[in-house]
Amino acid sequence: MISKRILLKLAAFGLATVASAVQGQGQYPEKPIRMIVPWAAGGSTDTTARALAKAAEAHLGQPVVIVNVPGASTTIGMGQLNRAAPDGYTIGTLSSTSYNFALSGQKLAYDPIEGFSYISYYGDNLIGVAVPASSPFKTLQELIAHAKTHRLTYGTAGAVTTQHLIGAGLQKATGTQIDHIPMNGSAGSINALLGKHVDFSIETSVWMPHLQNGNVRVLAVNTPERSKHLPNVPTLRELGFPFLRSVQGIIAPPNLPEAIRAKLESAFRKALTDPAFVNVMDRMSMEVIDMSGKDTKALVEREFQRAQQLEREGALGTAQK
Repeated sequence: MISKRILLKLAAFGLATVASAVQGQGQYPEKPIRMIVPWAAGGSTDTTARALAKAAEAHLGQPVVIVNVPGASTTIGMGQLNRAAPDGYTIGTLSSTSYNFALSGQKLAYDPIEGFSYISYYGDNLIGVAVPASSPFKTLQELIAHAKTHRLTYGTAGAVTTQHLIGAGLQKATGTQIDHIPMNGSAGSINALLGKHVDFSIETSVWMPHLQNGNVRVLAVNTPERSKHLPNVPTLRELGFPFLRSVQGIIAPPNLPEAIRAKLESAFRKALTDPAFVNVMDRMSMEVIDMSGKDTKALVEREFQRAQQLEREGALGTAQK
């Protein structure tokens, strides 16, 4: 039989171990944090994530170091994040392309939704339906009416991106057949529009400088409400067309301890009011949106379900994957 003295020692050891673990969790973070951005440097996600990470450092007491891991429609970087230790020292950014890529038919090594812990939201990427300034189309309704009797083309940053899914939904809703021309990223997409190699583009706000200098016209945007940057441009939603939000959030590997996740959420949500970050978001024509990790996951689930519905309805099949 185990003596009473040994039992007491074991109990004391157990309590000490728990106390040590709690104390260790309370001291987080004790070293720099890596933030995986699954895109090349210089894009909208990378630019805004860098500004947000810098702002969050003041609330975490440690540097947040950006690590760009581009390639394969974000799946390389997302795979690394999914496999990282859930200790709070590796986090990453989430964009809608990352989970929508699951609709491509290619097998992923991780669950696109459940494979991550959700920290917070930070904004919507502004996507617009843009035409060259010389285009005869002044409204989206005019473009759609023409597409019912003429074969048009549109460019996006690539297949199964949010931009492509918006185009697919637009075709399905209007019964039009428009040829999708996927480009190698948003830069290629806007160049195709400016060179008039496509009739219109569904793209992130890379068109904004060209709108400001008069070379591009924007017919509609994808945000839930009208963008403060383009108050006179209608939304796809108000025009009665399907739309998908272009999500920007902060996530981490699965099974992140709640105490660590909550500390990260607090820091990143506080960082949303940082003047330098707000300035960068304005420059990128993006809306700052404050949302908890729980609400972020719920929004992502709803958006993914809407994208899946488009696929089930055959929209992607008619829009050229």
